Parts: sequence; C-alpha cells; structure tokens
Amino acid sequence: EDLIALNALYRPGPLRSGMVDDFIARKQGRTEVKYELPELEPILADTYGVIAYQEQVMRISNVLAGFSLGEADILRKAVGKKNAEVMQQQRAKFVEGARKHGVGERKATHIFDLMEHFAGYGFNKSHSTAYALLAYQTAYLKANYPWYFAASLLTIEAQNTDKLALYLGESRDRGIPILPPDLNQSQMRFTVEPERGVRFGLTAIKNVGEGAIQSLLDVRKTQGRITSLHALCEDLDLRLVNKRVFESLVKAGACDSLVKGDPSLEALPSAALRPRLLAAIDAACEHGARMQRSKDSGQGNLLGGFEDDAESPKLLALPTATPWSETEQLGYEKETLGLYWSGHPIDRYAGALKDFGARSIAELSEAQAANPRDNGWGPSGPKPIEAETSVGGIVAAVRQLKTRKGDRMAVFTLEDAHGGIEVIAFPEAFQRSADLIETGTLVLVRGKLERDEESMRLLAAEVASLDSLHARLAREVAIRLRKPVDREMFEALGEIFSRHRGDRRVSFEIEVPARPTPIRVRADVSSQIRVRPSPALIQEVEQLVGPGAVELR
Repeated sequence: EDLIALNALYRPGPLRSGMVDDFIARKQGRTEVKYELPELEPILADTYGVIAYQEQVMRISNVLAGFSLGEADILRKAVGKKNAEVMQQQRAKFVEGARKHGVGERKATHIFDLMEHFAGYGFNKSHSTAYALLAYQTAYLKANYPWYFAASLLTIEAQNTDKLALYLGESRDRGIPILPPDLNQSQMRFTVEPERGVRFGLTAIKNVGEGAIQSLLDVRKTQGRITSLHALCEDLDLRLVNKRVFESLVKAGACDSLVKGDPSLEALPSAALRPRLLAAIDAACEHGARMQRSKDSGQGNLLGGFEDDAESPKLLALPTATPWSETEQLGYEKETLGLYWSGHPIDRYAGALKDFGARSIAELSEAQAANPRDNGWGPSGPKPIEAETSVGGIVAAVRQLKTRKGDRMAVFTLEDAHGGIEVIAFPEAFQRSADLIETGTLVLVRGKLERDEESMRLLAAEVASLDSLHARLAREVAIRLRKPVDREMFEALGEIFSRHRGDRRVSFEIEVPARPTPIRVRADVSSQIRVRPSPALIQEVEQLVGPGAVELR
C-alpha cells in the first residue's frame, strides 16, 4: 500500500498542491484523520482520508449518491479532463443522488468540491499497483543481486549512451566492479564474472554489430584464448568483421588482452599498445584473407609452416607507432563506448577546480534534490537556486541559435566525470567566448543556476578555458618518469623546457626498481630551469615520456 500511494502521489500536481505533505502528516499522526461522513471511512482509510485514487472518486459517488459504476466512470473521466460543462452536470446529479441517500445539500456540495479538488491530482490505483509491484520486485533484485541487476540494466541500455553512462556511474558508486571490454572475456551482453565484477558487453561498442560479435565468439569457441590479431583473422568472417569493426574494438580497449603472454607488450601502457594494434589491422586482415583462401583451395603448406617469408613470425609482430596522448586515448574511448573509460579529461584539473571553488555536477544535483518541496518556480518562471556558481567540464552537444534580433547564442551540454548539465550562453556571453564553445573544449563556466520541475540549467555569465585557469594556478610542473631514463631523454626534455621558458619550477618523480614494490624518488630541477605551463608543454613532454606523466601542481 505504501508503494502504491508513493507511485500515485509523487507527481508534480500533488507535490505542488501540498497534498503529499498532508498525506505524510496524517500517516505520521501529526494531523488528525477526519472523515466528512462515516460512510467515507472504509473508502479513504487506506490513504488517511486523502482522496488519492480515481477509484475512490468512483466509490464515493457510488456509495453516497447511488451512481452506477458506469456513471461513476463518467464522473472520473470528467474530473480527469477538467471538463467544466460535464462537471456541472455531474455536480447536480451527485447532490441530488446524495440527498436521496440522506446527505444534506450543503454537505454533498462540500464533498463534491473535495472530490473535484483532490481528484484533479488523482491517479488510477490499478495502474499504480502494477508499477508498485514492479518497483518492489526490481528493488528486491537490486538489493539482493546487485551485480546481476546491474548487468541486466546495462544490457537493456547498451545502445543508449546517456543512460549507459548514468548507470555505469551508479554501479561504480554502489561498489560494483565494472570490467572493461575484452575479446577473450566479454560476451554479447553485459555478464557477471563471479568474484570479479560485471564485464562490459561487446554489443555496447559502437560500430560493432551483432553479426560481427557472433563471428568473434565463434572463433573463441574454436581457438580458445585468442592470442593475436593475426590468429583471430584466420578464422573470422572478414565480411562481417571489417577494418572499421577492428578499429572500434581496438580504440575501446577490447583487444588489449591479445598480447597477454608477451612480456614486452604486456608492460606497455594502453596508450602505447593500442596505436600499435591499430597499425597492425590491415596486415592482420590481409594475413587472415590469405590463410582462408589457402584453406579453401586445399593448398595449405604441407609442412605446417608459413607460406612465404611475408608470413614469418617476425613480420607478423606489431608495428611501431606513436603513443597516444591521454586526451587522444580518452577521446577514442568516448567515440567507441560513448563514455570516458580509463579516466575523464576533467580529472587532470581536479585540484585547480577545487582551488577555484568550482562545484561538480553531482553536487549541483544533490543541492536540487535536497529541497524537493521547492519546485524552483517563482511568479514569473524558473528561479535561481543560488546567486552564482562555477562548474568545470568538457563541452558536448553544442547547438547554436539566433535570437529574434538576430544575435547569436548557444545551448550546450557541459559534462564532468559525474554527469552533464545544460548551459545557456546568451548573446553577450556567447560573443565573448564563441571560440571556446566548441565540442571537446575543456572550460570553466560561471553563471546562475536555475531549475524547473524536471531539470536544471546554468545561465552562463562567463566561459573560460580550463587550460588557462590551470596554468594560472599551477606553481609546479611535476613529471613522473616510469620507464628507464637516460641522458638522451633528459637532453630532449631540456630542449622542450627551453621552448617553454617561464617562471614555474620543474620536478621529477623517478620510479626506482625495488622489492617488493618500486620506490618513487622526488628530484627537484635546478632553479635556473623554469617553464610556462601550457597544453603544448604537456603534450610535448607526454609524447616523450608517456601519457599522463605530467601533473600541474
């Protein structure tokens, strides 16, 4: 009964009217429950005297005024549609019927007024009951089988990028491990790996159809663990799994496990491994096509070796390729998975945003949810939650518009690691920051927050580059050196520093091999070497040292 009432009452109309507050006060015993007539108690007792359901309107008209159930349904429809003419007819009929059942005209009119007022917000109880039963069942599964519930929910929303990102975030918040896509482990759908977590389903990777996935799964059944792109292509249906499919799988990280067992490749960070896998796709597909033609013609090598020198193990190795920057890797993950997987572009700026007093989108959402009774509307429309706030994120889904005067403005989505918020840049703000309001730009937006019944948005007063903010606040450029370093690398770093002279100090954090765990040693650079923090500096250093190696402090 509680869930049925919750489904029926938790809607804008009842929330605005104060009906929900009245229901809660009566349920908790803070307000006395009274009935206009004793005959109403059996009808309204379950809802503490509040007319919450359309069926209650029907029963009241049936019991007090002698309406048949068919006539009561006509009244229900009239109340729901607020049909004034029919309501007037029904009022007269109700009062007359109630008089015949011993209810005075004044009392009958008052009761009809109550029905008309509350039933305007009424909900169909049978409808609410079906939803309540479903809510109870799903809540039970979510509470008692959280991993399986998450896997099912993520599978359902696999093609809906926004919902997928939302539920993946919630799963992580609830402590459910989400495992990355993996050609050797993933199934078509999201699945549970006992004691490990929920494995990402291949069907959620963009540009990878079910036919291609099924072909991949069939090869896995034949070969067992897939050990390389070349071995995979030997048995794949290359009409279904083409170059575009492979590119999506590599960019999503699903092919990382193919190098397991090769120490030199296993040690590579994903930003260095994936470009090499990407560069090997053409050769792997050509190798697979040759091998399949050879099998089909019955001309396979009788000695079981390679057909010619072009098929030698050395030439089947992964080619060298320039490592991706952190931004590139995250961009490819977003492109193929619809979300950032190994991190978020905003993570690098977390310290600067905190120092600047910026708030996360999750904090804004919590502020909105903290006061559900306030629907966010003033006499003339939406009202601000607070005078001003700042939010950092990446620009997505930009839509440029023109006002009636012909001035340009924009509406865009600002995303951080916790969600997204709609931002409106009116002509004055847009004119100052038009070059920053582009998809993929990292920005800090300052402005007023407003909300309505269903959403909130930020009215931008200023849009600034996060890179410029970060560089302005940074006092030190810290560089982590994870791989063996030599004089040549330090000389190359010296050249980069000379091109970016400034007034910020530089430090190194060097990882020294040791057992049981490596030791990290900090080394400050000479005070004569100072640099100017910038995206270009970070990019050049990370191309030399490795992605994610630079931190502005």
